[in-house]
Amino acid sequence: MRDIRVDTLRGLACIFLVAYHVVGSNPSIGLQLESGFLREVSDLLKTVRMPLFTFLSGMVYAYRPLTENWPTFLKGKARRLLIPMLVVGTAFASIQSLVPGTSNEVENWWLLHIVPVQHFWFVEALFWVFVFIIPFELKRLFDNKFTVATVICFFIFLALEQPYSKYFGYKGFIYLAPFFLFGMSLVRFEVRTLSVLQSFLGFSLLMFAIYFCVNDVDGRSLIGCITGLFGCYFLFGLQLEIGWLAKIGIYSYSIYIFHVFFTAGSRIILKQLPEFYIEVDFLISLILGIVGPIIVYFIANKIPLGSLLLLGERGRKKTVIQEVV
Repeated sequence: MRDIRVDTLRGLACIFLVAYHVVGSNPSIGLQLESGFLREVSDLLKTVRMPLFTFLSGMVYAYRPLTENWPTFLKGKARRLLIPMLVVGTAFASIQSLVPGTSNEVENWWLLHIVPVQHFWFVEALFWVFVFIIPFELKRLFDNKFTVATVICFFIFLALEQPYSKYFGYKGFIYLAPFFLFGMSLVRFEVRTLSVLQSFLGFSLLMFAIYFCVNDVDGRSLIGCITGLFGCYFLFGLQLEIGWLAKIGIYSYSIYIFHVFFTAGSRIILKQLPEFYIEVDFLISLILGIVGPIIVYFIANKIPLGSLLLLGERGRKKTVIQEVV
């Protein structure tokens, strides 16, 4: 049974993510915006974008946690996360090196995936989160609230000591772990959320405070980590059940893996066409970045080994199941 609240937030996280890559992480890439509404909103959401993805992964994991047979558990996570990283990530890096107009080409091919390829850092880092929790889960240490809270604080403390090495997604692992554990805790300990109104006011005040009181918050700073934790808590407290967002959220993993092919492709094509309003370019790229990967999902399930190599799934499924990411 799927949780429409989780799927709705997954859909929202997908929109946040795709919009971010359409706008670009800085004015030299993407839509190349120095300022304006789109730039300001994109920068503002950087404290909740990846934390929300990871928080939801922790929640989904808590519905079906590891209890025994850790080799099978780890094998499943390697299949789900690392195979698409290697196959699709390598294809993405290769296309970047061949197609003019792309950005962030691979400098050292011999370090491919040792240094994560673009957004694939997330799946590599998330894999290490699952590796990390195995001994804690087998010993049932995370059944204790104090232990989980201590580990979350420990990782936040580690995050303050950045920069860490990017090799094998270690830097991302340090960053993501507290959000995963927080999401897991909300389900495992049945933590009560605030009312919908209180959650809305809390998230709004949080964003206003970041926008007006803090200049350029680093998502991996202490303020950034705390903002991410509270932001996820408030967003879940909204108890959103929006059908069209939930339908997007069902395909969140495919969207995460493949959206860059479509956002980058649309940007290159739009540059060759008569100039549109920047909002039109943004909307076209956003829609393609959402719809394109959903189409890829269905195509992959019709190709022999496609679902395994491209999505990390065992094979074609009659229904879409809820998996982590």
